[in-house]
Amino acid sequence: MRVTKIKEIIRETERIRTFVFEEKVDALPGQFVMVWIPDVDEKPLSLSKHKGDLTITVLAQGPFTNKMAELKVGDKVGIRGPFGRGFKIIGDNLLLVGGGVGVPPLAALADKAVEEGKNVTAIVGAITASELLFVDRLENIGARVLTCTDDGTAGKKGFTTDLLRDLLQKETFDSCYTCGPEIMMVKVLEQTKAKGIPTQVSMERYVKCGIGICGHCIVDGTGQRVCKEGPVFRDIEVEKITEFGKYRRDASGTKVYFRNR
Repeated sequence: MRVTKIKEIIRETERIRTFVFEEKVDALPGQFVMVWIPDVDEKPLSLSKHKGDLTITVLAQGPFTNKMAELKVGDKVGIRGPFGRGFKIIGDNLLLVGGGVGVPPLAALADKAVEEGKNVTAIVGAITASELLFVDRLENIGARVLTCTDDGTAGKKGFTTDLLRDLLQKETFDSCYTCGPEIMMVKVLEQTKAKGIPTQVSMERYVKCGIGICGHCIVDGTGQRVCKEGPVFRDIEVEKITEFGKYRRDASGTKVYFRNR
């Protein structure tokens, strides 16, 4: 574990902060780091940039992330990683589908894809306009960005999957990448499978060790470890994960079912 200082904090929304650290990183988009706050806990957080200053984007929604939201520039945290399997760029015409705080790892993927000369279309969704993430950043690198909000305050009114359905009626893509609420990703996979578009999914599970030893993040159906074989999985792998879109496990291993099941 390395100890590093917070170099910059960017307030993205009311509850979302981007933390930039005094440390460089060279990683695959979709990989994560383990972040330790002394006397609090250690948690896995996705990188929101794949190279340069180590950068993560955090939604304050629990004890650890709420504590992280209280940190200030100059404060120190412990870092391990990057860990896990990231996204693999396939083809030249890429589609990204991100909801809420699932957008940051996709933004890192967009950066790398554009660097490699790929065409990127990104569907970015949120509950309301003020919660949309990285729209300007994606547009500034040359990606085509389509937005939607649950309340209709920006872009199309509705869900990312509504916008995806409309888009796939007119266009096709070499590959698709998605990150966000699991119920959303289930529906993304249904649509892209029907169109024959290879899709990669970034899963989130309770991770303890981060390096594949403890087995806490093993998923039912395949026995794969989210921290090691994931967090990015191919569509053909996800089809065999029996818990996907149904439930996850908490710190004690108890099944927690998704509300929209």
